[in-house]
Amino acid sequence: MVIYRAPTDNFNLFFNRLDDIIKKLYKVDLRLTIYGDINIDYLTDNDKKRQLDAVLLIYNPSVIVHFPTRSQGYSSTAIY
Repeated sequence: MVIYRAPTDNFNLFFNRLDDIIKKLYKVDLRLTIYGDINIDYLTDNDKKRQLDAVLLIYNPSVIVHFPTRSQGYSSTAIY
């Protein structure tokens, strides 16, 4: 599954639709892979990250990106 959420899009609408889609696709014996750009920085503690984590944990995901995806000067982000 490939997804994209623009940084200025309505997060709650995106979040609810993503949850609905995963619910429809999910099966215990199916390995669902999500690729994309959700535009949430995982190096900072924020509400969007917590909301997404709470829903994804229901489906027992494996996160494969554990490093900054963008570094600029003295700052780094891990945008998922």
